[in-house]
Amino acid sequence: MILRRIFSVFAVFLLTAMCLGLFVPLGVIFLVISIYPPLRTLPHVWAFVTTYLIYECLGVTRLGWVWLIGRNREDYTERNREVQIWWASALLHAGARIFGLRFETDGREALEGPSALVFIRHTSIGDTVLPFVYYVQPRGNEGIRYIIKKELRISPSLDIGAGRLNTIFIDRSGINSEAELNALGELVAATPDDESILIYPEGTRQTAAKRQRLIDHHPELADQLARWPDLLPPRLGGVRAMLEHNPGKDAVFIAHTGFEGSANLKELLSGTWRGMTIRIRTWRVPYAEIASDAQRFVFEQWDRMQKEVTDLQNKQA
Repeated sequence: MILRRIFSVFAVFLLTAMCLGLFVPLGVIFLVISIYPPLRTLPHVWAFVTTYLIYECLGVTRLGWVWLIGRNREDYTERNREVQIWWASALLHAGARIFGLRFETDGREALEGPSALVFIRHTSIGDTVLPFVYYVQPRGNEGIRYIIKKELRISPSLDIGAGRLNTIFIDRSGINSEAELNALGELVAATPDDESILIYPEGTRQTAAKRQRLIDHHPELADQLARWPDLLPPRLGGVRAMLEHNPGKDAVFIAHTGFEGSANLKELLSGTWRGMTIRIRTWRVPYAEIASDAQRFVFEQWDRMQKEVTDLQNKQA
C-alpha cells in the first residue's frame, strides 16, 4: 500500500508539472486541431485534465497536512472528510465550468431524515464525486462510507482520503469475493447512526459495449438487460450483504442522466457532453418498507430506476 501511494503521488506531481509547463503551447496546438469535428472539445479536455491534476496535488497536500498536524486529534476523521468533500466538489464544479454543464435536481426531500444505504446509477467516472456534492454536503457534511472498485485507487487523493474514511475497495475479479462480502457486511453492521453507506450496484459504468459483453458471456442475464435498457443488472452479492446486515437504515436511490456523454474519451473529445444538463432524481424507501427478500426489493427499485432514467432522458430531449 505504501509503495503504491508513493508511486501514485510521485506520478501525479510529475504529470502536473509537465502539464503546467506545456499548458500554453499544447493548448494552442489543441485549439487548432479542434477545428476537426471529432476533436472539437480537445482544448476543454486538456484544460480539465490539467485542472484535475492540480486538484490531485492540492488534495494530497491537504491530506498530508491533516495527518501531520492532526492524526492524534479527536476531529481527525472529520478533517479528512472535509478535505474529501472539498476535493470532490472542486472537481465537479471545475468540470461544470469547463464543459458548460448545468444541474437540475428533483426529490430533495429524500435527503431529509436519518442516514441511509445509498444506491446510485453508474455511467461515468464523473458520477463518482456526485454523491459528495449532492448527498453529503446538503446533509451538513455527514459521514459516508463508500464501496467502490479498487481501480479508483489510481487517484491518490481518493485512495488516501477515502482510505481514512472506512471505504472498502472492491476487487471485481471475484478472486476473494467471500472475504470481501464478509468485510462489507461487518462494515454495514458497524456503521453508526450518523453515517451513510454508498454503493454502485452495477459495479461498473453502463455502456453499450459492456451490455453486449454481458449478452455474449452471460446469456442468462438477457432478460434483465432487456428489462433495464439503460442500466446494467445490479450485482446482488454486495447489495444483499448490505441489506442483510442493515442496522436499520432507510434506502436512498439516486438516478441521473447527462453523464453518459463523458463515459469515454472519444465522446468527450467529440463535444457531445458540452453544454449538457445533468439531471438528478432521488427517492427514499423507509427501513420498515424494505422487503426481506433482497433480490425482489432491489429488482423492484431497479425497475423504478429505469423508469426515472427514462423520464429524465425524455426531458433531455
